[in-house]
Amino acid sequence: MPTRSSPSVDDVQDAVLATRVGSAIAEQRRARGLTQAGLAEMINLEQEAISRWERGSRVPTLYRLQQLSDALGCSVDQLLRRGSRYIDDQVATISESLQGLGDDERELVVDFVHQFADLLRSRKHVRGRSRK
Repeated sequence: MPTRSSPSVDDVQDAVLATRVGSAIAEQRRARGLTQAGLAEMINLEQEAISRWERGSRVPTLYRLQQLSDALGCSVDQLLRRGSRYIDDQVATISESLQGLGDDERELVVDFVHQFADLLRSRKHVRGRSRK
């Protein structure tokens, strides 16, 4: 009787990356008011291919990532950066979120992020002391 092997760490990480890239594609597409069919037409593909990418069931090739970034007016990096654990990528993602906001609105978001980070640090500190 054949045994089922569990997915490797690489397989799991690939699936997570596929989901993150798919979310980034969908977000960029919606931000530009495009449908999946409209985006597919722009890069000469079937709408189902866009749907598979956005669902994370498939990952676009590097060539298709470049086509997507051109069609969506963003960088390949923006499509791949989503969900990264690197602080520089996270900072860049937050920075992109501030685009299009007024001075007061950006200040409000920055204050919120600062206060929320302080809250999380203080909770971590309290939890660390309670374990001792």
